[in-house]
Amino acid sequence: MASTKTQTERSGPIAWLRNWFHDIVAELRRVTKPTPEETTQMMLVVIGFVIVVAIWFAVWDAALTYVTQRIENWVETLR
Repeated sequence: MASTKTQTERSGPIAWLRNWFHDIVAELRRVTKPTPEETTQMMLVVIGFVIVVAIWFAVWDAALTYVTQRIENWVETLR
């Protein structure tokens, strides 16, 4: 959130840096911490998503391994 420049403010790197830190502190004061229940709920969502993605990759890995082995066996029979 940028602060508006008034006529009494000076411009320059020091003033810019001071305003920048002031804006950061003002923004951090608006931050609210999640409750333990919200943290648990978000953690369970993340774990569930990771499990679903892991199953997805495991199924694709098994399917592509099967296809690759079939192709290798087929090539071996052609020799």
